[in-house]
Amino acid sequence: MQDVENVYQDAYYRTTCFKGLFIHDISNLFQIISNSIELCESLLKDEVKTGDIMDFFQMIVQQLNRGKKLIRSFRNLSELGENEMPLAPMEVFSTLKSSINSTHINFPKKDIDIKVISDYGNLYIMANELLSEVFQNIITNSIIYNKNKVVQIEVIISVFDIHYKNYVKIEFKDNGIGIDDARKEIIFQETHLKNRHSKGMGIGLSLVAKLIELYGGNIWVENRIKGDSSKGSNFIIIIPLVKKKREMSDDRCL
Repeated sequence: MQDVENVYQDAYYRTTCFKGLFIHDISNLFQIISNSIELCESLLKDEVKTGDIMDFFQMIVQQLNRGKKLIRSFRNLSELGENEMPLAPMEVFSTLKSSINSTHINFPKKDIDIKVISDYGNLYIMANELLSEVFQNIITNSIIYNKNKVVQIEVIISVFDIHYKNYVKIEFKDNGIGIDDARKEIIFQETHLKNRHSKGMGIGLSLVAKLIELYGGNIWVENRIKGDSSKGSNFIIIIPLVKKKREMSDDRCL
């Protein structure tokens, strides 16, 4: 009986998690489209070049396509168990670039400086379309919880191994308000969802942690500057590295 109760409880938390993520991401998507339309109207009034305006129309099309993928992904998640969730090789840098572009559109009045630092070219991990939502959620938190005139975020991407298994390591270092050491252990927990006094950061991060867990990875947060939690945060993600599609196909032919 206890095992059955645990199964239903896990299913309930899983449904709650992905429902919250879906609402958050669809709302964010519509906000990006709304901002793009507003910027288009402003450009039209200023009689700028058609090419500049077309960039924003392309952004709107991208967000609509993203919305279709989100709906398809969540439909699949609602029909399948966690162990059956379909994953495929996803390229880290292109997904991150898409998330950064969406973030700039979503905060048109913010001065945001995002630098991506890496010695690698293309890196692949097993994930799905929701990977971009993972990146965007973390970047958005770094912007919201920041009192500086210029929001600075360094994304450092590297590869390392644990017990002969390669992992992609993605660090998001920001100059925000930071996170107290006492909160670092709870912001990724689902029970933090129920805390009415939470400012909202825990809700998004608990969903992010759930997705990364489904990708076979892990996430945690450290101080950007060791020993000082007020000087910004460093969100660290590790996810197993996989070969790109062509290499995987070549291996099967050997």
